[in-house]
Amino acid sequence: MDSSKREPVHAMKIGQSRETVVESPRTIPVVADVDVLVVGGGPAGVAAALAAAREGAKTLLIERYGMLGGMWTAGLVNPLFDSTRKGWIVAELIERLQTAGAWMKWRFAATFDTEAMKRTLEEMMGDAGAGFWYYSPVVDAIVEDSTVRGAVVESKAGREAVLAKVVVDASGDGDVAARAGAPYEMGRAADGAVQPVTLMFEVSGMGDYECTAAPELYDRMTEAIARAGIDFELPFERVGYAPWIIVVPRGDAADVQATHVYGANPLDPRHATRATVEGRRQAHGMAAVLREIPGLANLKITGTAPTLGVRETRRVMGDYVLCLDDLAEGRRFDDAVTWAGFGIDIHDPAPGSGSATAHGAKAKPYEIPYRCLLPREVDGLLTAGRCISGTHEAHASYRVTGTCMAMGQAAGLAAAWSAVEGLAPRALEGEQVRQHLAERGVGFLS
Repeated sequence: MDSSKREPVHAMKIGQSRETVVESPRTIPVVADVDVLVVGGGPAGVAAALAAAREGAKTLLIERYGMLGGMWTAGLVNPLFDSTRKGWIVAELIERLQTAGAWMKWRFAATFDTEAMKRTLEEMMGDAGAGFWYYSPVVDAIVEDSTVRGAVVESKAGREAVLAKVVVDASGDGDVAARAGAPYEMGRAADGAVQPVTLMFEVSGMGDYECTAAPELYDRMTEAIARAGIDFELPFERVGYAPWIIVVPRGDAADVQATHVYGANPLDPRHATRATVEGRRQAHGMAAVLREIPGLANLKITGTAPTLGVRETRRVMGDYVLCLDDLAEGRRFDDAVTWAGFGIDIHDPAPGSGSATAHGAKAKPYEIPYRCLLPREVDGLLTAGRCISGTHEAHASYRVTGTCMAMGQAAGLAAAWSAVEGLAPRALEGEQVRQHLAERGVGFLS
């Protein structure tokens, strides 16, 4: 008996110039139909899925990696910045990590154990009854009459469709919103340049060494390079945002935030490939330098991150665009979904170019309005995380993971409310969204 199998063949035609391929229409099977679909399992996406499921919505989260946590886990990004008084799901995650012995104070923030984070997030999703799929890249948005109705997933299982009453784009890059036709901006206004990418890496053999300031570590590294005659050049000048050795609650381990690759478009896989190779080269070169610093002779790399640490790509333009003035004045909003207190942290997109950045510009604690989560020109869609509506400068503050998770829990609550009541997300009263969040322990500035 012939037990062989064959996949269906989809007809295509190569253009005469061989510059295009014409794809014939095809029917995509619908494999799930839910109330709320969340695209992306990072800090914002997990919080959105947990909030939606706890509000009674049938919820599915789709993630391209084999883990939840996004930048926390696949990116090895530590510490968890700006998590104070975010309440609800953010507070519960921290409490669970503390109970597991996987949380520790570190300077002006706190760090976590990456493996414990993966498991904790999976347990929280299971407890909430929120479904999730790994290894499922989203490749398109399903749009009818300017309303997002779901997303197309293309994986080893083929091309499949997931329908939903409401979709939350927590992809980081605004993938769903962009494919749905929502307007977006990318990079700084002057030239479109985005902040450099970083490949985080984990080390062991820290001993009692403590990194207290980036400029101090920079000086020690430059001295070690000169003293040992190492053929390596640090990819940044003496700045406050790198290099950092960030101790985590697991033996003598630490995560290192130091590699910087400039001029890479993270949305282009060819750029991302080159940046990953260069980031890994830098990581191993930096490890050799660090071993020449007194107290770090036993340091060794235990792993580079599975994916690049991306600071900036698309910013989806919404009903409100958060700007530098909002941060400088510490603005409050009646429809706020969370607040943020992290500084304006712009890693110079092009050192030496002569173009000024707003790194360290004046900012006060400020609130983020619900309107920033509502993409223009489309409905049935909410954004959460670093892809929300804001300027290059404002984005450099709210992009940190504690704030992104807080945005996610707000988007999930609003999505569930919208789905259950049969209302478009834009039809919800932002002031009531804020009230519902406050009732669940979310803190605000006013």
